[in-house]
Amino acid sequence: MTTAGTLLLRCREAARTHGDEPAAPGAVNSATCDVHAGDRIAITGPSGSGKSTLLHLMADVVQPTAGEISWPGLPRVPARGKVGVVLAVPTLVPTLNVTENAALPLVLAGVPKESARLRALHCLTVVAAAELAHKMPAELSGGQAKHVAIARTLATAPRLILADDPTGDLDHAAGRRVMDVLFAAADEAGAALVVTTRDPEVAGRLRERWAMREGRLDPSPGPPSPVGGKAARYVVRKLPEVTLAFWIMKIAATTLGETAGDLFAQTLRLGYFLTTIALFLMFLVTLLVQLRAKHHNPFFYWPVIVSTSMVGTTVSDFMNRDASSKYLAKGTTALGWGPQGLGLGYPTGAAILVSLLVAIFVVWKFTGQTFVIRDIVTFRGEALFWSAILVSNTLGTSMGDFLSDSSGLGYMGSVLLITGVLLVLVALIRVPFVPNVVLFWIAFVLTRPFGATAGDYLTKPTAKGGLDLGTAGSSAVLLAVLFAFMAYGHFRDRARGGGAHGKIPR
Repeated sequence: MTTAGTLLLRCREAARTHGDEPAAPGAVNSATCDVHAGDRIAITGPSGSGKSTLLHLMADVVQPTAGEISWPGLPRVPARGKVGVVLAVPTLVPTLNVTENAALPLVLAGVPKESARLRALHCLTVVAAAELAHKMPAELSGGQAKHVAIARTLATAPRLILADDPTGDLDHAAGRRVMDVLFAAADEAGAALVVTTRDPEVAGRLRERWAMREGRLDPSPGPPSPVGGKAARYVVRKLPEVTLAFWIMKIAATTLGETAGDLFAQTLRLGYFLTTIALFLMFLVTLLVQLRAKHHNPFFYWPVIVSTSMVGTTVSDFMNRDASSKYLAKGTTALGWGPQGLGLGYPTGAAILVSLLVAIFVVWKFTGQTFVIRDIVTFRGEALFWSAILVSNTLGTSMGDFLSDSSGLGYMGSVLLITGVLLVLVALIRVPFVPNVVLFWIAFVLTRPFGATAGDYLTKPTAKGGLDLGTAGSSAVLLAVLFAFMAYGHFRDRARGGGAHGKIPR
């Protein structure tokens, strides 16, 4: 999982000529550009403008005759699999079946055949070609062959996918399916995607468009591309980039959710039931503001995260606890107004919440919405995202409370354990067969119990292993930290000229 914004490829005055003429057909003349993690770029231009040659330079297939190309954000040189190339005409080995073709790069790299086969079957599933697994290349249509070629590219978990005119020889419907598959492959690998094309509809589906003419590259954003005779519609992203600041704010927000939830339910003695109702109404208000927003605004997005964390705290406590003495504050006889809690216990409560979260992800998968949050632009996708956030924050509270209260680790021990697991996830970033999207969502869920245990550590009495800072004081400090980061993000976005990610062609 490469951090969003990481510079993957740098091209400086790169040139590639065929013969003595700098502007010979297919040549590249002094191209300068950068490709960052998460980019979705279309390179447009007429036939012979140098698009394919530039792509081959980016892939290290050919060497520049002048200038320089480097890959600062890639852990290995491109020739060893960190750049995946999808050629205009798929080159499948005719004597191998589809699965064997998809597994071929892994087998050549020394991966055991059974492991390579399983990875290939997974990649074929991602690109909607699992039913072709046992077919031979001669039995495939042109579109099906492209799907298999994309699966073969995905097998090595590239950080950068380069596709050379992937829809040029296909009809409209088949071309759309191939582009859908390319986006799915890039999402699965967490890879940047660069596509050369002469089709304005294909170009209109990518966030950036660079133009080439007579070997010269213009990497500035182009005007809206005509799609079906009309200007391409644009949407503005409403969810944030995943950066270090994002994770700091996520931990601060979830920790604030824990301390603020406990402030209302326990310190103010409103009880879990009444507090849950009040906080759920707050969540609905903040969510409505976020859903109605036209672009990403940190002051809209992060209050929803905080409110889901607060609701998650009280819902988890209401599910798992009851009015027995071990859950009551000293000198009290009840948890507050209304029902006293279901008393399901942490294992049962966690099982229910895990089942709900799995169900949400299954529905999410079958709706075809992307799991990459910065690419979510539809109402349905955002609704699924916030449903997953609410359930995962509730689950995270249960996990955090179990670790700190029942596991014997205590608050600091629980924080250290979750920190260790998060560090393992960071180490897995460079393991080629681990999907980046999976790592992101595991980390996203785990930061909630991290926040829950950190919040308990800040607020609980020293006799229970905490710092006894109190829920009000801890909440005020965390709110100040979160507000400072939100202000920073807001002014940064304004400096960029709009939403956090600018406009996306749909």
